[in-house]
Amino acid sequence: MRANFAVGMLAVVAALAGCGGSDKPEEDEPMKVEDTAFGPLVGTQDKARDRANAAVEVHRKNLDDRLEQDEGDSRKEEPARD
Repeated sequence: MRANFAVGMLAVVAALAGCGGSDKPEEDEPMKVEDTAFGPLVGTQDKARDRANAAVEVHRKNLDDRLEQDEGDSRKEEPARD
């Protein structure tokens, strides 16, 4: 009878131990990208995009100026009316 009681208590203790919560390690906050080996590369895409957009804007302004000059000469004439 003692053996049955001991086995029963052992089963209860094992079941309760299995139901316990696990200890979760405290997660550290991830490092900032600037502090890693990739830090210098963070702004590279933005810089390249800004330079490309600036070049496009200069080209667009030149085209607009030229278009204004070309159309400006013909605008001096009055449009034909019906």
